[in-house]
Amino acid sequence: GTQSEEKLIMAEKKNKSNKKFMVLSAIGILMVVDHHTFTAMNLFGDFIPYNSFFMPMFMFISGYFNKVDSSTKLPGYAWKKVKSLLVPYAFISLLVFFLQFLINWFKMGEIQKVPEGYLPYLLEKILTDGSSISLCLPMWFVISLFTTLMVYAVMKKLLSKIWNSYLAFGVFTIFHFAAVYLAHRFPGELPLWSLQALKCLFFLPFLELGILYRERLEKKHTELPGGGKVAILAGMLLLNMVRTMYLPSAYDVAFDSLDDLTGFTSPFFVTPMISSLVGILFWLTIVDLIGKPLHESRFVNYMSNNTFWIMGLHITFYNILNCVLMFVNDHITTLLYFDDLAFQESEWYQWAISPNFKLAYMVVGVLGPLGCKWICDRITGGVSKLMASKGGQGNEEIRGK
Repeated sequence: GTQSEEKLIMAEKKNKSNKKFMVLSAIGILMVVDHHTFTAMNLFGDFIPYNSFFMPMFMFISGYFNKVDSSTKLPGYAWKKVKSLLVPYAFISLLVFFLQFLINWFKMGEIQKVPEGYLPYLLEKILTDGSSISLCLPMWFVISLFTTLMVYAVMKKLLSKIWNSYLAFGVFTIFHFAAVYLAHRFPGELPLWSLQALKCLFFLPFLELGILYRERLEKKHTELPGGGKVAILAGMLLLNMVRTMYLPSAYDVAFDSLDDLTGFTSPFFVTPMISSLVGILFWLTIVDLIGKPLHESRFVNYMSNNTFWIMGLHITFYNILNCVLMFVNDHITTLLYFDDLAFQESEWYQWAISPNFKLAYMVVGVLGPLGCKWICDRITGGVSKLMASKGGQGNEEIRGK
């Protein structure tokens, strides 16, 4: 049921018992940050581009921990997902809204008014493509994750007596192909109200694949000898090499802008599925083969447990770094190639002094959000202790009377 499922997941996180998926989720969020620095680290990105698989991989990871079955109580399950997904989404969006106001005030030199109709516009964005504040655009995935989990839970609950994961994966794959076909057929023209439904169809097979991996495939994959795992890695790299040679452009193995289902450049609607499977299997095998030195890392564990914070705040911290650079450029010393105007016009601006400086954005994009989460934890922990101590004093007074 819902309570037993929640206990299992919480134990998994607190006890760090699933080392492989702890490392995999940490690597996944590093890829998101790296992708938005235009590849400072570029972890095999020339062979297996990040945006050919990393969002499906997050859905795969969620599927791995999904324990929905016939005994799951849907209202309780839905409330749990609201608390674990939508509440952090709302909090991070509000935090970014405040930070974006301060950043814009600093870089524009004046307080900007909120445009008329901005709140209805934000609500429409959240309900359609899932994004809210522009600085936390990647948080669109949280809404898609919530939608996909809820649709999957209802389907599995209703069909639990006849559910077969292999058959479900096959049906979901057909749904996925249909969503990609429509995105190909009507690039940038799909009705806004259809985006969440189509993204749900896009992601469902990867959710089921995570469950299949846990129940049927993980043991076989883990028990492969080292040579077999190296052969898998070589095979995935070779497959992508052949695909990049065959496709019109090497970039066609990747796909962009899943938030609004655009950027599918490959002429084949099967490309996103193949690309996702290649990337997921490649990095699963990497983590299984060489991830053990990271298994006891408290930092990696903290990253893996706070991926939403990094996802939602890393672009904000790119802009905070740019504010510091802008201050230095305007008030201390001229920074070669730093462009104040370009920064004022774009939240994605990065100082192009050197390719190596991308690593600075990478560092602040990871450590900044984690630092915010640590501060929030300290504040909420302190408030909880204060409330508990006051409650204890109140009970003592009552007993004394």
